[in-house]
Amino acid sequence: MDNPGLLVKVYDEKKEELGSGHLLSINSETIRIKGSDLPVITSGTKVHVEIFNELVGISPYVCEIGVASRNQLNAHILSKQDVVERRNSLKVRTDLSFNSESLLRNGKDITDEVPNMKIHVMNLSVGGMLISSNYELSLYDELTFRFQYAKYQVISLHAKVIRIDKKQDPENEDLKIVNYGCSFEKMTRYNESVITQYLFDRQLQLYKNR
Repeated sequence: MDNPGLLVKVYDEKKEELGSGHLLSINSETIRIKGSDLPVITSGTKVHVEIFNELVGISPYVCEIGVASRNQLNAHILSKQDVVERRNSLKVRTDLSFNSESLLRNGKDITDEVPNMKIHVMNLSVGGMLISSNYELSLYDELTFRFQYAKYQVISLHAKVIRIDKKQDPENEDLKIVNYGCSFEKMTRYNESVITQYLFDRQLQLYKNR
């Protein structure tokens, strides 16, 4: 599986999260992860690495750290564990819209340049979302917004654009539809539980509306 851009999380041996980044490359021996705030871990340390794939699920590995810096982490694969299948609950269609609170581009805060920026969430998973926006976004833009779910308090989510999908509008040859695939950054366990509960409730709602 060599699919650059996938969300990757790194845990210690007690399965406490150390940090996250995005897949740079993987082969039978090594996983390379890139990011802007990766954990600096001593060479030789054993860690657990999980790669999130919306189509497949979560691929867990037991690894040993080779070289680790804030921008890149290389881990030697010791063993690969069974994929955690999450296909039935990982991604759900939504009709949610939110106001963006901040937007970072190349590490620079450009929030003032995009007043009243809104995002429309077309599908949502624990690992990320597919959105459209009233402003044009760039690859690796980082945005923050507040996710409001009636059963829980409002939570703050931070997402990074990792894919840009463009297609022609079938009703207008001069108009292109642009959607953005985003991954969530530094998701807390509580926030994950809120999103998971929303996905479950949303699936029930969609099933009842068939």
